[in-house]
Amino acid sequence: MAEPCDQERLEQVRQALAAGDLASASREVYRWFADYRLALDLLPTRERALRPALWHAMADLAELSGDHRLPEQCWQVLDQLGPRSNPQQQILPLLGIPIVNGAERLEALLASLDMPIGTLALVDHSSGPGPVRTLLDRLEHKGLPGVEQVRVARPFGNAGVARAWNSILLAFPAAAYALIANHDVVFAPGALAQAMASIDPARPQWLPMLSRPAAFSAFVITPLAWNRIGLFDESFAPAYWEDTDYRDRLECDPGIERIEQGLWLAAMDAANPRHSASLVDDPELAAANNISFALNRLWYFSRRRLQGDRRGSWLRAWLLNAP
Repeated sequence: MAEPCDQERLEQVRQALAAGDLASASREVYRWFADYRLALDLLPTRERALRPALWHAMADLAELSGDHRLPEQCWQVLDQLGPRSNPQQQILPLLGIPIVNGAERLEALLASLDMPIGTLALVDHSSGPGPVRTLLDRLEHKGLPGVEQVRVARPFGNAGVARAWNSILLAFPAAAYALIANHDVVFAPGALAQAMASIDPARPQWLPMLSRPAAFSAFVITPLAWNRIGLFDESFAPAYWEDTDYRDRLECDPGIERIEQGLWLAAMDAANPRHSASLVDDPELAAANNISFALNRLWYFSRRRLQGDRRGSWLRAWLLNAP
């Protein structure tokens, strides 16, 4: 006798639940989940993982029974999914760059690239028409030699570096890994190839291209790392202390591989003797930073942040942005 398809099994579960027969529904869902878990144990692929009818059935059961153990078991099974290793990395899959000013500095960064790029993702935090918008429009419409595709995101003004980094990661989850860089970084010859050779997309890894304290000016992160640690805390806006918060989380998790030593560091440090050019290039932004840096620092050292207290989101945004 042929096994019922997923949709038929879902209908059976829903009929049992509608009749108030939680025991029958539970037996069917747990049996169905056991088949699912075995299939993923044998071959953990995205195609095998996509079973929306089963997910509906588990959620239906949890909603009506109040038993949330099965959804948690499902998430534990899904945690085994991840990209495969790719030891022959001939192309940098994703380069993400937020920019608020300094178009000429971004051009210097792009000129320093010495390996092919899959996707160049640019987040425009400038305040409208000007050199940055002109440059990004040109890149978006005409492309760049050595880059397969250029994508530009334009939030409402300067949404903050943490939000920009998150938007880059979330927009391209299929990328084997991401290199996130400030617009004012330049890459020393050969540094990209050296760093990329150290990355394994199938492992939870984080790799800085620069030494501390500039490690988050350019860093590589694999999907399994940000899947494990989470995204960046957008409460830190528009910039500073989001990197310190994330480093704390990286260092608290022994499952994360932090590759903080490499041949590329000395050359990259020498090529980037100055940091935070955004403030140097824009006195108005530097004045605003006097407020935001202090507020972000206060948030970093608050008990609320450490306890995951979500109160104060409007207040911090209002203090930073209200006219």
